[in-house]
Amino acid sequence: MARLLIIDHEEALCLILETAFGKSGHTVETVTSGEAAKKKIASQAYDVIISEIRMPDVTGLELLEFARATKSRAPFILMTAVPTMSTAIEAVNLGAYRYVIKTESFVEELCAIVEGALKEQALR
Repeated sequence: MARLLIIDHEEALCLILETAFGKSGHTVETVTSGEAAKKKIASQAYDVIISEIRMPDVTGLELLEFARATKSRAPFILMTAVPTMSTAIEAVNLGAYRYVIKTESFVEELCAIVEGALKEQALR
């Protein structure tokens, strides 16, 4: 199946998402800092990258820019519990695949979005 990178400073959420995607047969790597994420993105190829927007050391938008600068072609999904119009617009302008708001059904929605991204990639 697919190789996913999940970036969020909340370890509990990383574990929840790792479990959810692991059940679908995906290989999941998680990191809890922007600097660790940059090292992963620069050194390995992923099928999908999922990142929190608000983190202590680097924003998800900065990670998206970094991924594009390193020529990563992986769909980049940004997630947030604090959505704003300006971050949504910037995400789209930087080439984010999707901008997902953390709600009660967030995990299920994110799983569906990732499957959609993988299907689109397969068609290309």
